[in-house]
Amino acid sequence: MTKFKNVIWITGMSASGKTTLAHIVTQHYKSQNIPVIWLDGDELRKNLKIGSSFDREDRLKLAFQYAGITKMLSDQGFLVVISTVALHKEIHQWNRQNIPGYFEVFLKCEIMELKRRDPKGLYAAFDRGEQKNIVGLDIMADFPKSPDLIIETSEKTDPEKSKQLVVNMFQKKFLENS
Repeated sequence: MTKFKNVIWITGMSASGKTTLAHIVTQHYKSQNIPVIWLDGDELRKNLKIGSSFDREDRLKLAFQYAGITKMLSDQGFLVVISTVALHKEIHQWNRQNIPGYFEVFLKCEIMELKRRDPKGLYAAFDRGEQKNIVGLDIMADFPKSPDLIIETSEKTDPEKSKQLVVNMFQKKFLENS
């Protein structure tokens, strides 16, 4: 069995499609019998009981914890797919410096589309003044400066095509040269 030691870090604002994309990328690699682990930011927060606040400082601390867990699993030979907002330049820099097989995917999505999707009701609650600490609205978002792949998501985005882009670009960067 091939050992990977790689991380596919999928980031973007809430409702940009991170979880959907991470799920189908993970399923692709599982179908190839590749040792893959999927970590989702919401699930990590809930199950690890870490980080009770959603302010920028606590989000940054939480993102560093996610990065550490991701690196630990990658160092053990797993391909790790993580879907998390974590839009902090400090995280992008740390990942690039500390995770040798780091592959960053940024899902770029217009605010109107995010509000249209809004599966958690965050944007609607923010607009009504009932919610705060939304990345990209009242918390500054550090969009990645040089991600390995940018996918613009919209109502017309085909998740399968996005998955294929991730798989192809990841393979091109790491697997064709090994």
